[in-house]
Amino acid sequence: MIFRCLIVPLVAVACLPGQAFAKDMLPAAAGQTERDACMKEFVPLRTEAEERGKLIKAASARRASASETCELIGNFGQSEIKMIKYIDANSAKCEIAPRIADQLRAGHEKTEAAQKKVCAMAHLSPHTGPVGDFDDIGAPPLVR
Repeated sequence: MIFRCLIVPLVAVACLPGQAFAKDMLPAAAGQTERDACMKEFVPLRTEAEERGKLIKAASARRASASETCELIGNFGQSEIKMIKYIDANSAKCEIAPRIADQLRAGHEKTEAAQKKVCAMAHLSPHTGPVGDFDDIGAPPLVR
């Protein structure tokens, strides 16, 4: 249950901004060639983040372990960092609106917070199955 509370906002950040990036990256007056070059470089980064977001959503749906989810969120965070670095390096050339970089950074902060929570849970519960001595299952209770 807690995974869903953490993961659903992550996936929303990964999947929703794609349309906004396509519209807001370049103004209509920019040259078609420059716009195509920028989008050609950025779209694979965005697609990678979206795919990793879908992996997190699928893991949540099948109630994956905290350690697996921790790793998936970490991978998603890395793809966010790649997009942020691209925008930082190419914002002037591609005329990317500053609010796009701000949105990505805010989303990445949420990803980092979720990753810390999920990974902390993974470290707290290292056992995957029941713990204890089960040799006496079905035996009568001990009499004292």
